Amino acid sequence: MPLAAAAYSDDPNPCISNIISYWSIEETGEFKPEVFGQYTAFCESFNDTCSGLIILDKKPQSITVVFRGTPNYEEFFEHNFNFNEMVLFGAGGKVSKQMFDGFNKIWLNAGMKNDFLTLKNKYPDYRYNFVGHSVGGAMASLAVATIVSTGILPSRNVDLTTFGEPRVGDKAFANVLNTIARQPNGNINSLRVVHNRDIIPHFPPLNSTPYFQHIRELWYPNDMTTADYIDCPYHGYDGGEDATCSDSIPFKDLKGNEHKFYYNREVSVYGINGCQDLVTTANATMATI
Repeated sequence: MPLAAAAYSDDPNPCISNIISYWSIEETGEFKPEVFGQYTAFCESFNDTCSGLIILDKKPQSITVVFRGTPNYEEFFEHNFNFNEMVLFGAGGKVSKQMFDGFNKIWLNAGMKNDFLTLKNKYPDYRYNFVGHSVGGAMASLAVATIVSTGILPSRNVDLTTFGEPRVGDKAFANVLNTIARQPNGNINSLRVVHNRDIIPHFPPLNSTPYFQHIRELWYPNDMTTADYIDCPYHGYDGGEDATCSDSIPFKDLKGNEHKFYYNREVSVYGINGCQDLVTTANATMATI
């Protein structure tokens, strides 16, 4: 989550520095991630600025691509989200045009793709992690689907982790992500972390629109101050919509405020303030931050 939070800051380096300090406590002190690039563009589809990061970490041989959510998510989802407008996705299905346009603003127009290809050509065997909170999670999912479906990277090299991700596309698109995420050995390289009654992962509504979630959900039916969660990779339900997990909550009982807070931290504020408590959490685990 701190990496997703870091994308909300105009200067992610304080957050990254505190992550380094935290990992030095938890691990060996050899993890030295650095911001390789920061990308910003005005996204007309969100009527807001879009932003993203690429973080290079040579020691564990990983590269993390982070997409920022819109800080004005209430305004966007209540008034500006035209979920009826969808576009075809090349590998299958349809996706939200606004989400896809926002992704392309960062990926293509702001130069993220060029830097990503440079890193991919230099470090082809690295692990590539895609991360995002809220709308940033939607764009991270679109990035993974784009990169794997076009053959830029094999799915075995890619991980996807999102927090409070809305539904991005229809069932056919969800199945594209499900196919990418499910490896030959049965592992699923995808996690949709959902905080209790967070309404955004259930938007647009399941029963009145064609939108559909992808697997695998990690649902915290609590305030996320402990590592008590329900793992919902696939229980025989249809795709990523699992009635034993967050879908068990009636839509009328979902809450907007819980979208702001993940692991008991207000995600955007946490990142803007530099993830300060990381340097004092020697006894914490990444499961609780």
